[in-house]
Amino acid sequence: MVTSGAYPLRRTPTQDRASRQVERILDAACAEVVERGYDAASTSGVAKRAEIAVGSVYRYFPDKRSLIQAIERRNQARYTEAVRERLAEVASWRGAVDVTLETFREMHRTDPGFKAVVLSGLGDPELEAKPGEFDDQHAGEFAELLAARFGARDTRDFRLAVTLCIAMGEALAHLADRLSADEAEYVLDRGRPVLYNLLAPHLPA
Repeated sequence: MVTSGAYPLRRTPTQDRASRQVERILDAACAEVVERGYDAASTSGVAKRAEIAVGSVYRYFPDKRSLIQAIERRNQARYTEAVRERLAEVASWRGAVDVTLETFREMHRTDPGFKAVVLSGLGDPELEAKPGEFDDQHAGEFAELLAARFGARDTRDFRLAVTLCIAMGEALAHLADRLSADEAEYVLDRGRPVLYNLLAPHLPA
């Protein structure tokens, strides 16, 4: 298994056409899981949606789990880029928390890849390459931003606080998205201060 960009692949695409085929496979896998659920989804179903031979799927991905892992890595890359762009205009660390949370909610509503990962149960360590790898990556990036932009003291306890903030923020976003608009506003209004309080001891007053 090799890695090309953000994705673990059996072989690296050497032409633009092959790279586009990998993206088409991942898009098809998203649709397959969203429509049929992770357990019922199949690599043959992914191949049919992508309008390619099933062998072309196996050329890059050995199994269904590796497809979901690649989708999550693509999600992470898209999410990181979206957050980075939006944070360029943010003037406070609390604003950075808000932008991170709202971008997460928006992408879960609009990008089928995020829904596919949720439906697959990727939070189960059996589906991750290693437990916590995706939350840990995001937490590391956010911690570095808070230290560089807003003067956070980059300590072990700070890193743990950021990791907890990310995990709780994702849970808060998932809860809000299951509720009515009024209920979502209620839980977000009360949840954001909890996230702020986790980070405040590590940032300048």
